[in-house]
Amino acid sequence: MTTMDITLRAARVEESYRFAEQIAAKRKPHLFRVATLFPDRARYLAFCAAYASMRWVDDHVDELAGSLEELEAWQREVAGNYSGIAGSIIYGPALADSFKKFELPLEPWLNMKKSMQHDLEQWGFASYQDFLVYAEGATVAPAAVFASLLLQRGNGALFLLAVPYETIRDAVREAAILCYEAHIVRDLKEDLSAGRNYFPVDELQQFGLENEHEAGKKWRPYLRFYMNRAAMRRERALEAMKTIEAEMTPRERLMLHLLVEFYIGSLEKCIRLDGDVWSDRHWIEKDEMKALLERLKNEYEAGAALEPLAIKAIEDV
Repeated sequence: MTTMDITLRAARVEESYRFAEQIAAKRKPHLFRVATLFPDRARYLAFCAAYASMRWVDDHVDELAGSLEELEAWQREVAGNYSGIAGSIIYGPALADSFKKFELPLEPWLNMKKSMQHDLEQWGFASYQDFLVYAEGATVAPAAVFASLLLQRGNGALFLLAVPYETIRDAVREAAILCYEAHIVRDLKEDLSAGRNYFPVDELQQFGLENEHEAGKKWRPYLRFYMNRAAMRRERALEAMKTIEAEMTPRERLMLHLLVEFYIGSLEKCIRLDGDVWSDRHWIEKDEMKALLERLKNEYEAGAALEPLAIKAIEDV
């Protein structure tokens, strides 16, 4: 490989990371906001590449009505990235570079594919258990990748996990599902208007909501049931996270808890409003997010200065 080839390849990887960052930052999801706190740029960029690959396929399935053939092609692309091949999708060179530098398994992307395949083949969930299976790819996978990057430690030119990936995945599973359930409740009004419904069919039938396609007061009894179940997951989630926190720096623990607490705050606000998600009073405001950041910063960083997390408006994703 000539010097020019090396230069061109490096430029392509750098450009790919820029595009991956743009995809990851779309609508400023909490996961991206918290990732901006990575103390080193290498882990931040690896997060952007990994998250962009997941957001890309998720958005493609949701917005463009993708096909199973396209999903299979995406999986082949990611497998190629894992083997060091840049591929043809815009984030590919960045993801291939991240796989080369960081100890990340292919499992999260395999689970993401299963969830996306579910969306293509059948919309919604027959039961809560079906939802939990779906959540392994839709929410546990990106959460496990994020937590894995928190626990990467430099070893020469490489980064290696401080604890096994399986331990990390299991430690964040309950928290990831809790965050997803809070997200589902918070976005009920928007999702129903777009024809999306993430609640189990058998539960909707039990509460007489199987034909209710607009947010309204009829949803309140079921939302109470759903939110209380999610709230009960909180203590299990925080307890499970302790299994990996001992290996984290104070800043890394702050990042993990900040991500979870954003969604816990959202769920608790919905509970205080008794499930009123159609008046738009349930959104976490900018000042509320900043107060949460300040509280956790004092708890984990003893008042150290941190970036503002791009908090310029109410929560969005």
